[in-house]
Amino acid sequence: MRSEFFSLIVLLVISSVVNSYAQIDRKALIVLNNGNKIKGAVIESYDDKMLKATVDGYNEFIIRYDLIKKISFKGNGKVEKDFEDKIGTHPSLKIESFYHEFRGGLLFGEENTSGCVQTLNGYQFNRYLGTGLGIGLNKYGNYLAMPIYAQIKGYLYDKKVSPFYFGDIGYGLAWKAKNTDDIFDIVKVNGGLYWQLGIGYQINFYNSAMTFSFGYVNQDSKAEYIYYRPWGIDDVKVTEDRMLRRILVSVGFIF
Repeated sequence: MRSEFFSLIVLLVISSVVNSYAQIDRKALIVLNNGNKIKGAVIESYDDKMLKATVDGYNEFIIRYDLIKKISFKGNGKVEKDFEDKIGTHPSLKIESFYHEFRGGLLFGEENTSGCVQTLNGYQFNRYLGTGLGIGLNKYGNYLAMPIYAQIKGYLYDKKVSPFYFGDIGYGLAWKAKNTDDIFDIVKVNGGLYWQLGIGYQINFYNSAMTFSFGYVNQDSKAEYIYYRPWGIDDVKVTEDRMLRRILVSVGFIF
């Protein structure tokens, strides 16, 4: 009886020591993206998005992995690498949230290269689907266009650097810019259908992102212009439907 009682005491002591070491091994300093720090003990991971932790040994709470910048473990023995891996590789895509993007780029055509700027507000429902409304200002030679469009956007991977695809469709308002040609003069410009298809890469940060995109742009328009003819010959007035096609290379910032 005494030997059994003694064995039980030894087992309880060993169990207490092991549990104590386990608690020490799991002690962690959690640093959030906003700079706040939480000292506690990591208990368990709910899934790839959630972490359960304690503060002062008794207050339990849940932290999303995308809100955590770093976890520093303290103690003896080998700490589970599972938590560190999730923090180290966790993407910072803005999922189920609103976003604002501003981008500028160059339009490459057969005869000239011009600039463009665009701004867009959207909502990313999940990795594969986001929608938004945008407005821009594009220059096409002797006239300008202001596309007002809707966008669909999705990501191929949920990583630090995320490839994405997008499509824009809308209407482009147009008007003439300063004429630099002595041969003809643009009288009137009307806009038309605007669309763009493209791909790109997004570099994700904690609270923002940077994008590099390549797109194929089409802008329908109708232009009226006058050709000036020499030696007293009557000038010629021309109305022409145009499909302006450009390759767009742009850099953007998402907030």
